[in-house]
Amino acid sequence: MGPHRPTSKSSVFLREIRRELAHGGAEFSPGDNPRFRVLVANSRELRTAAWGLVYRSYLERGYMTESELAMRILPQDALPEVSTFLAQQAPDWAPAATLTVVPDSPLGLPMDALYRRDLDTLRGPGRKPCEIAKLVMGEAGTGEDAKPDVELLLALFRIAYITARYLEGCTDFVITVNPHHEKYYRRLMRFERLGEPRTYGSVRGAVAVPMRLDLLAAEATYRQKADIKPTARSFYAYFLDEAQRPALLTWLRRERRVMPEADLRHFFAERTSLLREMTAEQRMYLQGCYLHYDLDEDTQLQG
Repeated sequence: MGPHRPTSKSSVFLREIRRELAHGGAEFSPGDNPRFRVLVANSRELRTAAWGLVYRSYLERGYMTESELAMRILPQDALPEVSTFLAQQAPDWAPAATLTVVPDSPLGLPMDALYRRDLDTLRGPGRKPCEIAKLVMGEAGTGEDAKPDVELLLALFRIAYITARYLEGCTDFVITVNPHHEKYYRRLMRFERLGEPRTYGSVRGAVAVPMRLDLLAAEATYRQKADIKPTARSFYAYFLDEAQRPALLTWLRRERRVMPEADLRHFFAERTSLLREMTAEQRMYLQGCYLHYDLDEDTQLQG
């Protein structure tokens, strides 16, 4: 079964977000779909749930081996500018999907492990790439015919876009996708190839296709392709609806929080050796983000 269009209504979605904001709620449903709610993973519990969902998904697909850690954590996850989003599914609000927005920094991007040369072409003056990492969600269908949940994917994609473009000043999205999903990203969201497919050692040799979306041109491209009014029922109108953007930005600014030092120590020194594995330059940059936390002390303890 092919992708179907989201059925969001601007007025319903905006009222819903404003209602959550007025009551101090930290979540909202994407569109007018009551099946999901989206949260910023801004606590130890929510980060554990999101990174654990990635681990279980990767384990199921053979991308990882069993680990006592039971989480997929990247060095960049320690940075304050990196945002993880977690979608929960009704009626019990179990974790259903997640993605992490990773702006470029001295720690680099996860994709640098394979595509440094390709990414460097996006690092010129006035450019700042941002990776969509650890994107995991339920799929409809099985095997090669499996497709992402379209409505949830597009809701998360728009939140990621607003975060990258308006809060972090990024100019390009980059992502690695399963080869079977490449045409979907090309056709609907207008991504293009950034380089040739390669095997990822960190996910047990899975083949990945690198893709890129120029965020500076994305909205104009969508308007030109759709040729629609902002309230029309399509992904392009849903993505472009500027009436919703202020409420989303307010929500994002409130919910994105610097990781507490105790959680930084928990995830990157006690549960993993990620601090020790960073270069001196990377630790120096991270230290500048956590001025009251002695990274060297925990790094020495890890050694």
